[in-house]
Amino acid sequence: MRITSPQNPRIKRLRKLQDRRHRRRLGATLVEGRRFVEEALAAGRTVRQAVYTEAFAASPAGAALLRALAAAGTELAEVPDRLLEAVATTETPQGIVAEVAVDEPAPVGRAWWGRVETAHLPLVLLLDGVQDPGNLGTLLRAAEGLGAAGAVLVPGTVDPYHPRAVRASAGACLRLPLARADAAAEAAASARAAGLQVWLAEAEGSTACWDVDWRQPVLLVVGNEGSGVSPEVASHATGRVAIPLAGGIGSLNVAMAGTILLYEAARQRALRSAAATRATDGA
Repeated sequence: MRITSPQNPRIKRLRKLQDRRHRRRLGATLVEGRRFVEEALAAGRTVRQAVYTEAFAASPAGAALLRALAAAGTELAEVPDRLLEAVATTETPQGIVAEVAVDEPAPVGRAWWGRVETAHLPLVLLLDGVQDPGNLGTLLRAAEGLGAAGAVLVPGTVDPYHPRAVRASAGACLRLPLARADAAAEAAASARAAGLQVWLAEAEGSTACWDVDWRQPVLLVVGNEGSGVSPEVASHATGRVAIPLAGGIGSLNVAMAGTILLYEAARQRALRSAAATRATDGA
């Protein structure tokens, strides 16, 4: 099939997915570029439809992806470059834009904690008012890559399925278990009830990141780019963790800080695992 009119219903639907309200109503997001569409397929997501350019279909990698999409039942249509640019959110579209089905994050609670507790010593990220899609996506990417069991989002946090967040997460938002809570304090209280420690990431925190014992079940709370973590979370906190910095730098970007803290947690957990393996081998 070839579509040439911007008034085509499929083109209109794809353009609507640039807006959060329509993403929620349609239960879908925009995924752009060959690699990210491949990631969506590999994650088991339903790719409902995709539009692509003639040049994309002519490339070996593009043709292979289109065959895989057709086999998965995706509705496909070739479009001129100008139409692809109209539905894409990137300045230089990469030849294909797809509508991918997504689920709303589950309510945080006993059922969700039961799911993440299948992970050994769960490490969970709470995103408290992170507003930039790039920062959110980077944090989700780091969380998945460094072994976190899931992430919790609260009001004031950007949509994890914002197209920029999807790209920045490298598809992690399509794989990592996500939950939602009505407030950060509610999520923190729920985590404590489930047996997790709650550490707040703060530039003025009293505990250095390497002095925290990350080898326990932990909820790591990262806050808004400007105002930080919500004050009401403090009553549920185990402590406040900081990254000691040299020079005149007072704080780091939330995505940088969150990634460093997640890495320190992964490092300590890897050392614990290695020590346990050596002990077993020596027994």
